[in-house]
Amino acid sequence: MEVHSFVIPAYGESPYLDNCIQGLLGQSVKSEVIITTSTPSPFLGDLAVKYCLPYFVNPQTKAGIASDWNFALNQATTPLVTIAHQDDDYLPQFVELTVAKLKDNSRQQSLIAFTDYTELIDDQHRTGNLNSFVKKSLLLPFLLKNKISNRLLKHAVLSLGDPICCPSVTINKEALPDFQFSEDYTCVLDWEAWYQLAQQKGAFIYINKKLVKHRIHDGSETTNQLNTGLRQAEELQMFNKIWGKTFALVIAAFYKLGHRNNRI
Repeated sequence: MEVHSFVIPAYGESPYLDNCIQGLLGQSVKSEVIITTSTPSPFLGDLAVKYCLPYFVNPQTKAGIASDWNFALNQATTPLVTIAHQDDDYLPQFVELTVAKLKDNSRQQSLIAFTDYTELIDDQHRTGNLNSFVKKSLLLPFLLKNKISNRLLKHAVLSLGDPICCPSVTINKEALPDFQFSEDYTCVLDWEAWYQLAQQKGAFIYINKKLVKHRIHDGSETTNQLNTGLRQAEELQMFNKIWGKTFALVIAAFYKLGHRNNRI
């Protein structure tokens, strides 16, 4: 029986989606691959037919990112689910190493597992920058021990930003049957979700291997959120929640410097 699924909450006509699907189907350990969308189109339908993939349409007419992700999660019947981002590439050992690590650490006691990643700009790997340096620093506890169950330590990892690469996260629905992303956020919904999960009993597991290639480009949602200022505003909300208003402004100002690397 399959234990892992990829769900792709697709939208528009991403020129990278076909390549993403090929990477998911080319895993060394096979997983189910599902396409979901709230914006159905012949482009997405044709890809589903081309690769014989299940294709589901979100019935919510005013769906946002949280609704799209929650709908996608609900279509998967396996205990382990990764929300694959349509512009990103997944290396062949992603599923094999993720499932093995969860099995080694007792899947029932683990909430999420996530991996390291590289960034692509114009299909070229980007070398180190301020943003990646800060995120790597926040993950230092995981470099000492790849499994963290302590609530305070999980909070600490997420207190100065979100170092967890969302496309690399595998959610353990067996331990989190009611898990949902909050519709109160559009940009930092993943950070807010991991922060809430950090308060629960159970482990976060880090796989220190670059198994995802995260693509930054003009048409990406991240670039759009930065250009409109929406991401910065929601990050400030999160810092307010964690640190209070005064210190939050200081952290948010520093954090903006790293975003210069994510603009094209």
